[in-house]
Amino acid sequence: MASNDNNDRYNLQELSDSDFEIIDGQPEIFGWDVKDTHKNKVGEVYELLFNPGSRKVYYIIVDMENNDVDLEEGRVLVPIEAADFDLDEDEVKLPGISVTNLLALPLYEKGRIINAETDEEIRFALDKSEKGAPIKPGSLHVAQTKFYGKRTEGFIAGDDNA
Repeated sequence: MASNDNNDRYNLQELSDSDFEIIDGQPEIFGWDVKDTHKNKVGEVYELLFNPGSRKVYYIIVDMENNDVDLEEGRVLVPIEAADFDLDEDEVKLPGISVTNLLALPLYEKGRIINAETDEEIRFALDKSEKGAPIKPGSLHVAQTKFYGKRTEGFIAGDDNA
């Protein structure tokens, strides 16, 4: 069954290049502003990647050309489950996703093959701690140093990737 799940997840097509369209009653999100966790405009919805067999959308392609935070132009893959859709404001909100995460996401070009390796890149990018923000528990390298005999305290090492 996992094989079918993978085939469904990785046999993707751009919605605009297909014979499918968004069903009546569902929002047309193409061109909507995309906002990060801090409510900065980080781009616009460019495309949706979906599986024609299951008709399930897996990724939003965000075009970062028009943004408020000086991101370089490019298109990135954002998992649909990471997005909230604000129907009143016609916006896609990315709670928990910062500029740091967006910069680490894989770039998307038409025809790019999406596979398990892509999913791993995305998972790694979305797990990055935001630069300058408190670091997630468990993500620190703590060196143990002895003080006054048996008493120990930890020291926080700097993050070379920040």
